[in-house]
Amino acid sequence: MEVEIRHLRVIVAIAESGSLNRASKVLGLSQPGLTSQLQRIENSLGGQLFFRAEGGSSPTPYGHNVLAEARAVLRGLQGIRSRAESQARHATAAPTRVGGNAGFLHLALSRWLAGRPWVCGMRLTEENDPRTSIDMVTNGVLDLAVVYEWPGFTQALGDSVRGQVIVRDEPVLVMVSPDHPLAGERTVRLDAVAEFPWVDEPPEMSQWPVYLRQVCHRYGVSMDQQHEVLFPPTAHELVATRAAIAPALITTQDIAGRIRLRGLDGSPLRQRLRVVYRPDTPAGAHIEEICAELIAIYHRQGSRNDYFRTWWADEGRHGALAL
Repeated sequence: MEVEIRHLRVIVAIAESGSLNRASKVLGLSQPGLTSQLQRIENSLGGQLFFRAEGGSSPTPYGHNVLAEARAVLRGLQGIRSRAESQARHATAAPTRVGGNAGFLHLALSRWLAGRPWVCGMRLTEENDPRTSIDMVTNGVLDLAVVYEWPGFTQALGDSVRGQVIVRDEPVLVMVSPDHPLAGERTVRLDAVAEFPWVDEPPEMSQWPVYLRQVCHRYGVSMDQQHEVLFPPTAHELVATRAAIAPALITTQDIAGRIRLRGLDGSPLRQRLRVVYRPDTPAGAHIEEICAELIAIYHRQGSRNDYFRTWWADEGRHGALAL
């Protein structure tokens, strides 16, 4: 008789149960049937595996050796089965779909998510308008979106969607070239910025241009938007060559010889960072872990910027999500 996997399970069951009687119940066999099967196994292996006594059964020295090998084989078999099941789950599971308008932040989050064991592939979508991203989450096109929203333009969420504010109140900065007339000051007035050409996204792409006009109206100024671009490197080139000034996230970095960040006096332009997600997805089930990583990415990126470090110490950390 050739020893099979089922025979190894019999050996392990007898050892763990301590008697043929108890092992027969575990295996769903009659005791005489189990006794006969054990004898055939021992004959095949060429030695006695268990001492039989009135109080139970215990492995012989040879039985201990065979038992160690049997357990190793069964563990290996279980490992193969677990890997096969995991592979099958990954083959049928949908990828995690992330979107938003938060620039580097949702890109960095996507890279981090791709390494999570509960993520089966990644898909990234970027939209200028936070309303579009939130609608995509609501409609099930996205699992999660990281969005910037502006005062007075916060979108209500449907019943199938949840939201978590990551940073409650963040100032918008401007970027100028190092040899620009405004580059010598740490903060600049909004009316001074309005005296120079402005580069920004096209009107109607999102609510940002509407919000910007509202704030400028309150301050009695109007931006001279001479350039409409969507590609950030294009805006950076226009700024670096003094062709324009552009808005910037507080986590943006100075670029030596090309771009310097400057704050606006009184921080008239503000925004908040929010994550919107579907709770019935793997991302929703791990949202606390995701939010903690978002804060870590945000702080790690911003900490390379002097303006950010000062703002964070004085104000930012008090309005950021604490987990």
